[in-house]
Amino acid sequence: MLDPSAPRWLIANAAAVLGASAGAAGAATLGPDLTDASGGRWAGIAEVVVPVLAAPPAELAALRRAAQEAGVTALAFSDLAQASPTYADYTAAVARTPTDEIGLHAVALLGSGNAVRKLTRHLPRLTDPAPAPVP
Repeated sequence: MLDPSAPRWLIANAAAVLGASAGAAGAATLGPDLTDASGGRWAGIAEVVVPVLAAPPAELAALRRAAQEAGVTALAFSDLAQASPTYADYTAAVARTPTDEIGLHAVALLGSGNAVRKLTRHLPRLTDPAPAPVP
């Protein structure tokens, strides 16, 4: 789930970081390499469906808490992570910041399909932002 009001670069960055984190956590295995009809080879991709949903920051925080209470792993991309040049800086920032003061840009949930759907079924898909009016 991503904050739809965030700038596009931040949405892309959050999705990439959480995707890499989910992969490193073993949430998905790669399918086998493929060969197309022309003989071209394609490296395998993750064999999971990844819905991309939208939620504002306050709902992301509530969703993270609800997931933890339900035993679903919640990976979060926070304002602290985005602003930290190194993981050591991020670690220090988290240690000195109360939970309710950490702003979230995105959350990825890892768990059974049913458990994740129960938590997210009310969320809309992330769509393109409405175009800005032309002055």
